[in-house]
Amino acid sequence: MTRGLSCLLHGHLEAAILFNPLLMALVFGITIYLLYCVVVVSAGLPRLRCGPLSKITALAVRVGVVALIAGNWIYLIVRERAL
Repeated sequence: MTRGLSCLLHGHLEAAILFNPLLMALVFGITIYLLYCVVVVSAGLPRLRCGPLSKITALAVRVGVVALIAGNWIYLIVRERAL
């Protein structure tokens, strides 16, 4: 378990976000998605669908994901050296 998840489980939201912001965003996103799934399945509602992405949009998403991972990695290295 990472320090960020440990802080989150102990209720220290700000500390968890400071330890690893990208991981916490991922955890919150997964939580929201799971809540959405429970509501849709239990209520029998139709699921939201996304159509196929254009090549430019798909490229932008890929570049964005790589940029987020690189930015988070740099943040973690700089933050660790500052401590």
